[in-house]
Amino acid sequence: MSSKRLWIYIGIFMLFCVSIAHFIFQNYLYMRPCVQCIYIRYYMIIVGFGAIFTAIFYKQIVCFILGILAFSYGGVWGTIESFKLNTIHNAITNANPFGIKGCLDRPNFELGIKWDEIFPSLFRATGDCGMDMPMPPLNAKFDPLQAYLIELYQNGWYLIPSLKLINMAQISAIIFGLALILGLILLILRIKKVKKWLKY
Repeated sequence: MSSKRLWIYIGIFMLFCVSIAHFIFQNYLYMRPCVQCIYIRYYMIIVGFGAIFTAIFYKQIVCFILGILAFSYGGVWGTIESFKLNTIHNAITNANPFGIKGCLDRPNFELGIKWDEIFPSLFRATGDCGMDMPMPPLNAKFDPLQAYLIELYQNGWYLIPSLKLINMAQISAIIFGLALILGLILLILRIKKVKKWLKY
């Protein structure tokens, strides 16, 4: 499999994760995103488009570097925000009010761009900081699958709910970490290929 194709797959996967968060968790299961969740979603989009941009301009060195920079920026900040959310989540779980720091009413994006006003469905924070359980409206009617999943995640989202193993913040950090590792490997392979080409 070519490196270029792998960049595209990484980008598509990151954007797929955002789609799952938005359409399934937020809209279908009524898990309202907090500010930290919005940051994670935002940086996943940057990583996704950065990876796809890198693949599209794979042979154009300046654009390739720009893509890598966007990818890395989103990956590093996404990981940081994931760890922040995990700290807040643990503080709430352990009823530690002193661990809840950095919670804002609305997100602050780079360059003062108000993405939460431009794309409110995707970037507006409607949930409480660190809370990731379904909060459906009163008298809402659910289909059988929806009712099952809402019941399954009533104590918060976990990869394995029965064991409360790997919460949403932790899986986000894992996703960002894997993307960064794969990106680094692909970058090293690209540099080696360029060095080999320059020798000739």
